[in-house]
Amino acid sequence: MSRLVWHRRDLRLADNELYHNANRIYSVFVFESSDYSPRQTGIPDDDGGQLQSVSHGPHFSRRLIDAVHSLKSNLQSLGGDLIVRTGNPLQIIPQLAQDLQIDEVSWTEVPGYIECTLSDKLKKILLLGEHYRCKVFTTCSLTLVHPDDLPSDSEVWQRLARPNEKRRTRKGMKVFKRETTDKTAPNIIDISPTRFEGMPTIMGDFRRVARSFAPVRELFENPNAQNVAKDFNRVVIGEVPLLEELTKPLLESTTPMLGFLPNKLIVQLIKASNSIPHNNGKIEEQCIRHLKDFVSNHATTADRALCDVGNNNSSKLSLPLALRTLSPRQVYHCVNDEKRKLEEAQSCSLSDINWLVSHMEMRDYFLFNCFREGRSAYNLSPKKPMYKPNIPRRWLPLSESKEKFIKWACGETGLPLVDAGMKELVTTGYTSNRVRQNMASVLTKDLNLDWRLGAEWFQLCLEDHCVAANFGNWAYFAGVGGDPKNRHFRTVSQAYRYDPGGNYVRKWIKISSNDLEAALRPWAFEMDWPTPIVDPNSQLSFQDKVKLETLGRMSPATLNKD
Repeated sequence: MSRLVWHRRDLRLADNELYHNANRIYSVFVFESSDYSPRQTGIPDDDGGQLQSVSHGPHFSRRLIDAVHSLKSNLQSLGGDLIVRTGNPLQIIPQLAQDLQIDEVSWTEVPGYIECTLSDKLKKILLLGEHYRCKVFTTCSLTLVHPDDLPSDSEVWQRLARPNEKRRTRKGMKVFKRETTDKTAPNIIDISPTRFEGMPTIMGDFRRVARSFAPVRELFENPNAQNVAKDFNRVVIGEVPLLEELTKPLLESTTPMLGFLPNKLIVQLIKASNSIPHNNGKIEEQCIRHLKDFVSNHATTADRALCDVGNNNSSKLSLPLALRTLSPRQVYHCVNDEKRKLEEAQSCSLSDINWLVSHMEMRDYFLFNCFREGRSAYNLSPKKPMYKPNIPRRWLPLSESKEKFIKWACGETGLPLVDAGMKELVTTGYTSNRVRQNMASVLTKDLNLDWRLGAEWFQLCLEDHCVAANFGNWAYFAGVGGDPKNRHFRTVSQAYRYDPGGNYVRKWIKISSNDLEAALRPWAFEMDWPTPIVDPNSQLSFQDKVKLETLGRMSPATLNKD
């Protein structure tokens, strides 16, 4: 059987279900034109329309280009190649299937309303096409647990999520662990919202069910070179576009991004991405080596809470997981292998390394929740909580806070940790989770601005952007959605604890004074420091307020030596 594999966010050959059970496999990647052109965000503007942005920002596009080149190289090493196109998959994929006389087209489902809608349209075209028809095989290789292995019954979800409420369930109800479905049988996987009916809205409840009910499947073997197609006489292979080509629509857009962001900020973002050298190596192999090295040598000692997570204080797996150059199952099995070694050596607590698996479970929650919510995932209040009370929120209209949003996005809030984080984000496409949370806290809890503005800006800036993880985390932290959290980070106190020497802040913004305290409260040391857009006292914890009032400072009276 001949198969055309449409790579979306699964730019790897290892642990890839799509490369099994077919004997003539062609591969294609499509740079979707719509991802790089301004689109409506769903966020209303002051004139009754919608703010605009693009789906793939410059930093993500740079990383994507590198990953596509790497995938192409790996296929060539097997005697095959990667067909590359730019345009509309709904036109490109069916035409390729016809040109190559393909029996089956396969791809992995990607969370997101636009992404799922595109997938549904392509299925209909291929299965019911007027000129050419073929089979369709879809799966979901983006998650730790396979969707088919999760409960399909609302009562099972409820019973396993809240074991101490068993008395409320139907008398005599039994819970059976579902057997892993046959992964060799081609089918169209069900990732529709109704498939996840009954799934808990609380992250902890979901993780409890997934752990007790859904087994993590074994890894797929690497593709066999004999099954990779080598005859491309019927089609043109195509070239991977340059970053300048992909960012051109953004650069030339006459419509300000998100309504009013200055063009110079967009130009700065594009220039920053262009200035970073491309990774011309075999990225999939690099990811596997990095994973094994981190798990073996750094996972037990990593201080993930720091603002600056260099020096192996973070796994830095967010990028390979976003591009799927690495699968969550590879992370899981690598951690399990290391846990067995630690058990034999009795060298440390297994909890010191198991946090990596916990992070894969959290990520699964956001991915499956995005499948379930569909379009409503982008609503100002995505879902009403089932158990937790709604947290009343008042979101200020943009007309009242336009300038403050611009200052936040430009890294000009006057709050050193937030501004340093934004400078790093625009310059590199990355910043640590600690810093991301502080930036989100200021936008949603201090400025009371629509959290989707932050999610869209992050989508435009991040190199590791994932629709489900990005929008899910923003809604989660903003205190809306099915699992609301009322977290308000006090950014000055946060910097005091997680950037105690001020080195992270000083790395990204200029602070003249060498006093350690100046990196926390520069307005008290520098005459020309801009007035913060929120009351600086609101960025102190109660204990730090008392300390400041009593001692006149928070940090020791020493100088920064850097």
